[in-house]
Amino acid sequence: MKRLSIVLFAAVSMFAGCKKDSEAAAPAAALELKKIGLHIDVAGETTVGDAIMGDGVMIQGETIGAMQIETMKEAKTLADEKSDADMYSPKNLKAEPLADGWLVTFDNKGSMGANFFVTVRRDIGGKSYKCSTTGSDAAQAKAVVAACKSLRR
Repeated sequence: MKRLSIVLFAAVSMFAGCKKDSEAAAPAAALELKKIGLHIDVAGETTVGDAIMGDGVMIQGETIGAMQIETMKEAKTLADEKSDADMYSPKNLKAEPLADGWLVTFDNKGSMGANFFVTVRRDIGGKSYKCSTTGSDAAQAKAVVAACKSLRR
């Protein structure tokens, strides 16, 4: 009986980490963001709703957590965004100019643990958009960066 239990435990352990093809992470799919007239690529299941603040949308999903895209009334400069980040005592601050804007990422440790910040400015079709998130997962922050870079008409 003891040998059978060990064999069963080993078999279950071996297959417990395996995912079926249907459970594997889905490739990025293009979402149409009708409210702001753009498209974005986000992997996995997502929902799109109104932004909490501002004129834009909030996207929630398994790979990105929650992110917001809003039309900027006044487009901030990269220097302004880096200066704003100072109030959070940023660690690992990275600023990257883009052909049509910029991105800023950093992390810090707050009272609730690790925080990962992403802010991306994109100028598309004569308008400036802010794509952003603050979350507790580094992988989700990385996915938000990729999604923000994919914004297009």
